[in-house]
Amino acid sequence: MLRLVVAVAACAIVASVAAIATWLRTNVVPPDCEDPRTLALVHRRLTDRFKLPSGITLDNIRTHAGGYLAFRFACEADLHGINPDDLPPGTPIPGSVYYVSELTEDGQRQEVSVRIYPLLTLEQVQ
Repeated sequence: MLRLVVAVAACAIVASVAAIATWLRTNVVPPDCEDPRTLALVHRRLTDRFKLPSGITLDNIRTHAGGYLAFRFACEADLHGINPDDLPPGTPIPGSVYYVSELTEDGQRQEVSVRIYPLLTLEQVQ
């Protein structure tokens, strides 16, 4: 009888943990780094705020922080499709982008903050 009670209690605990994790995943966790909604927001920020050409692509997307029950995702990606001649003179060539995806406090909207890092080029020095 004791084994039956322990088994039922264990099943109830597992079921409640699964239900809580599912609710958190659908209501609290923002879309991850490679989600099309996140990538669309990053692309819009790159073209609107940073005035990069609309033909840019994000490649080699890496997740630095975040997971199944994360409250935010920290991501990095390489930028491609930028012609240096299209940029104003003296502007560093963007090489990678770092972005953080999270939901607003009310959980209704997704926000993405974006930072650009310049392309590092190696030049031989005498």
